Amino acid sequence: MTTLEIGTTVDVTVERLAFGGFAIARHDGFAVFVPFGAPGDRLRVTVTEVDKRHATAQLVEILEPSAHRRKPRCKHFGECGGCNFQHVDYQEQVRQKAAFVKDALVRTGGLDWTQDVPIHHAAEWGYRARTQLKVDRREMGFHRAFTKNVVEIEECPVLAPELESALSSLREALQRVPAGERVHQIEGACGVGGASWAPDLPGIRKDLVEHRVLGFSYFVEPESFFQGNHLLVDQLVQHAVAGEKGELAFDLYAGVGLFTLPLSRQFARVVGVEDERRAATLGRVNVKQNHCDNVHYHRQTTELFLKSNKLRPDVALIDPPRVGAKRALPQLLELAAPRLIYVSCDPNTLARDLKELVAGGYDLESVHAFDMFPQTYHVECVAKLVWRKG
Repeated sequence: MTTLEIGTTVDVTVERLAFGGFAIARHDGFAVFVPFGAPGDRLRVTVTEVDKRHATAQLVEILEPSAHRRKPRCKHFGECGGCNFQHVDYQEQVRQKAAFVKDALVRTGGLDWTQDVPIHHAAEWGYRARTQLKVDRREMGFHRAFTKNVVEIEECPVLAPELESALSSLREALQRVPAGERVHQIEGACGVGGASWAPDLPGIRKDLVEHRVLGFSYFVEPESFFQGNHLLVDQLVQHAVAGEKGELAFDLYAGVGLFTLPLSRQFARVVGVEDERRAATLGRVNVKQNHCDNVHYHRQTTELFLKSNKLRPDVALIDPPRVGAKRALPQLLELAAPRLIYVSCDPNTLARDLKELVAGGYDLESVHAFDMFPQTYHVECVAKLVWRKG
């Protein structure tokens, strides 16, 4: 038995991928996290960190490649930290992400969830309609893997073609920024009519971007949050609202109205709640542009809105940020909407919140996963719950 210490080199076999971007192997029963491993790989690794429950190691040599291992498409992969799994064939990525979600439900949520999690996906390349490019002096790209330093990129095959093709012109525009002015980040989005970038750069002007989802038009700024996978967003929204109908729906953490507008087709009234100023403003613009006269938008935090609310909706849909909805859970349980739809970008915070919602009176009806970010460990989920207390 080899004791794992920093600097120890051992041979391991990868068992699975982990949420967070690593591969998991075991050495004498001890978990070893390795970047850029593929399930089934036989690897030689050197330990870089050790704690009571696991070790982290650096890949030294691939002794026997897995059948799931492939050549990464992007020449920056491994140096750029934007992607984690380009070296793993896509069907295996999808299978592993479904396992991430189920594992979170059981381990983090403590839920007795025995059924598989269906996972929806589309094309694995050219899907990203939003991006945040990091800038360090005149270098432009993404964070280098495992650091906050910037690695300059010449290509990015996960970006939509309209965004990837603009990389060279953005780099040229940065060279023309007046001395003394600093640009730290460039945000881009593309939709109907092409791409837009912020902030304004020499020769490149910021404009609103139009997205179309399920027949609705959404106007957003390049900095606005909007679902990034333009190939899968229709499926995500359609699944979230499918079969829901009634007199009143709440869309909480509503953003620019991605779910609000489709809900307006199925409910007599819809209330959208969003506290970020620009998102709330654009949400109201989108309501007006799409003639959704039965929608009312509130600029307020979800917690404050629920504390003052006197109405009980037929359905409440929540799409909180990555940290989840923990602060709003007491109010959501007091609201006791007959149906609750929880859209999440983090399966662990989702599972944590589902645990409390189920303990407080809800039954978990279904959980579906959506691979909105192929080549990364991120996975979107839609959970549907039913109030069981009458």
